[in-house]
Amino acid sequence: MIILNSEKEDYHVHSLNFSDGMNTIDELVRFSGEIGMKKLAIADHSQAALNALGWSKKNPREVLKRWKNIYNEVEVLFGVEADLLNEQGDICAHIQGFQGDFTILSYHPNVYRGDKKKLSEAYLRAIEKHHAILSVIGHLYVNCQGVDIAAVIASANTHHIPLELNCFYLISKRDLDENALNLVLEQADQIYVNSDAHTLAELKESRKQGFRYLEQIQGEWTGQGLKV
Repeated sequence: MIILNSEKEDYHVHSLNFSDGMNTIDELVRFSGEIGMKKLAIADHSQAALNALGWSKKNPREVLKRWKNIYNEVEVLFGVEADLLNEQGDICAHIQGFQGDFTILSYHPNVYRGDKKKLSEAYLRAIEKHHAILSVIGHLYVNCQGVDIAAVIASANTHHIPLELNCFYLISKRDLDENALNLVLEQADQIYVNSDAHTLAELKESRKQGFRYLEQIQGEWTGQGLKV
């Protein structure tokens, strides 16, 4: 398994400007420089999530073309946390019609509109149909009842799509399936360690805990994978 980012990079952060983060893009970028980060992907929730949850539009997405980092040397990407929509593999990968520089595919029960008994098919078809734009599969080990985790990981590996170690769910344990998490760490070819930060405190601390977790379990790895 290859870890694609260091503690100085985070590819899953939410802003106040476009979804449910507590801080603005400028606040996130300024703070990321203060804590020594090198790269930041602000990947806000997709339009499907914004509509389903009734979150109001705060800024026009097109204004990002005019935005510049005037604070520091942190490289900033504007991504989208895309939503899995149904068992046909349809996804929503845009905000206000704009796709991102980095696309996370995630399942959120309150956004998905398909048959929840067919989530395996949903993931597999989405990967097959949209792999060209997918940067990572987000928090696969969360809300994953009935999902064939191994099959989804195998498909992601085939299409060279990394899996995510999402530190928010790792720390909070909310809706987390530890067996599925272990499978991800055993079988994924590549992973990103991301904070899924909605606050500055999470941006600063969550990734550190994720990397510490990986260090702690290294002693439990065998030639066949992680002991469960």
